[in-house]
Amino acid sequence: MPQLPTVNGCIHLSVEAGCGGTTFALQIARDKLANGEHVVWVCNEIPDGLRMSQIYADVSPVAVSKLHMAAVGDNVIQGISSAQRLIPVLQSLGLIVVDDWAPKSGRVSTEVSANIRELIENASVKNTPLLLISAAYEDASGETGWKARGDIDVSTWFLHKSQDGISKRELFHGDSISIYDLLEEGFILRK
Repeated sequence: MPQLPTVNGCIHLSVEAGCGGTTFALQIARDKLANGEHVVWVCNEIPDGLRMSQIYADVSPVAVSKLHMAAVGDNVIQGISSAQRLIPVLQSLGLIVVDDWAPKSGRVSTEVSANIRELIENASVKNTPLLLISAAYEDASGETGWKARGDIDVSTWFLHKSQDGISKRELFHGDSISIYDLLEEGFILRK
């Protein structure tokens, strides 16, 4: 029974700081790996080892070996280029994740935006799901609430902490809102 919505096409997950965006992506990736698919993951730094071991506890080491992770520090363009090179090479590529692709403040550089757009196009041609994660920010005027960084024309989901509990999260995707508890084993859908 899937706990998280299916990532089809390209999704920009815009997250409130500290609410589990990386955990969300690890959980989506876990399901792809468990199905024998490859996952390409580009990030600033490797996700927390304890969190990964909790989420991947029931996934075989052979399946986890299909997780191709590129920790590139601040050089996100290098990571995007690596992902681009893997798209035509990997058979059964089930997901590409680019975690923290946009800066937490200021504008996204023209070069990063161009590389992200090219990655979106190449993933679309191969029909490979792409999950782009960045920090959300609040509209200073207070009129529109949360906003996503970068100017990319894809579906945007918002993940935020709920006012109703310390481990409760709200995912706004399409016209739906899903409520989750964020626990050690990941996101658990509230009934």
